[in-house]
Amino acid sequence: MAASSGDSGWVAAARTLYLVAMAIFVVTIGIGIPNALDVVTFDHNQILTHVHSGTIGWLTLSIVATSFLAFRAADTRLAVALGVLVPVYVAAFYTGSFALRAITGVALLAAIAWLVVWVWRAYLGGSRTLPRLGLALAISTFALGGVIGVLLQVGFAAGTNIVPGNGIAAHAGAMTFGYLVLAGMAVQEWRVRRTENVPMGGLVQMVALATGGLVITVALLSGQGELGGMLYLLAELIAIVLFAVRILPRALRIDWTAATEDRFLAGAAIWIVIGLGIFMYLVAQFVAAQGDESAINPGVLVASDHSVYIGVISNTTFALLTTLVATGVGGVLARQAVFWGMNLGLAVFVAGLLTGTVIAKQVGAPLMGVSLLLGLAVFALGLYATRRDPAPDGLA
Repeated sequence: MAASSGDSGWVAAARTLYLVAMAIFVVTIGIGIPNALDVVTFDHNQILTHVHSGTIGWLTLSIVATSFLAFRAADTRLAVALGVLVPVYVAAFYTGSFALRAITGVALLAAIAWLVVWVWRAYLGGSRTLPRLGLALAISTFALGGVIGVLLQVGFAAGTNIVPGNGIAAHAGAMTFGYLVLAGMAVQEWRVRRTENVPMGGLVQMVALATGGLVITVALLSGQGELGGMLYLLAELIAIVLFAVRILPRALRIDWTAATEDRFLAGAAIWIVIGLGIFMYLVAQFVAAQGDESAINPGVLVASDHSVYIGVISNTTFALLTTLVATGVGGVLARQAVFWGMNLGLAVFVAGLLTGTVIAKQVGAPLMGVSLLLGLAVFALGLYATRRDPAPDGLA
């Protein structure tokens, strides 16, 4: 039964999905820290488990939970379906079985289609604000990336290639910068700018970002990566300039010592600019190399991904959890350690990847990972303690 804005079902559904996302994220961190330290050599299946437990388990389930809060509505059956199917799909990567990945991927894709229908019905049937539009566009872009990803797995299982062009790159592009940054910007509109309408500048910003992600995905599928890259750079430049003018200054005018959602949102705003900047540099490298992927520094790609995964979405999620479970959750020292450890660790890790400095990567990764684990523990306890509480006034 679908929960509506008139009851607290959407709050309970959001809390449940956040908890499932946290549990899966422990797997991501458990592989990520020793991998960055080079103390364990993981095989390809384990690395794919790391990637998908992070992108689909932690990031996507958190974004769906955040959408429940933003729309003040939820479909509890959909929440249960995603809460079951996502962990199963992630586990399929660990097994290395292409057949299992394809079967579980198709099942999850059906739930994603359900999610797209739900989010657009919620948008069209309620208050049509820019933050809600941004989240609907982001989830739709995620669905596109999901279709490509599942088709890749079906092709691998069948021993044939059913995705044209560079399907893996197209899948990755749609799932990161055409989706996650868009979701992050939507929450910035909601929580920082408090946008309750659809201002023209914000609309252009969102549409440019969504269009850029779509263009580069289609270009990679059609073998026109260079042309798509140039069009992408133009679209993203428009989006990042508008974001820097409209939202970034407001996001940074906060008390950096106070453990409120504002600080996490400010961190996310900074990483939106950094992450987009790094990825635009990566695309520029690709265009300059005339589509030769071997000319691209893989460290730059990993740096851009983690800038978004941790810098944008993890900060955004922790911001909403801070308000959802009340600012006072956890000790003062723990709350300070979570924010500063996560963001400073990420900064050192990204710097190490960009410069090829191994020691920086090996210092930044564990600092970031341990801080994230501490944050998961603090917020999980907070969610359990407030599991029967209605939505706080701060999320109205």
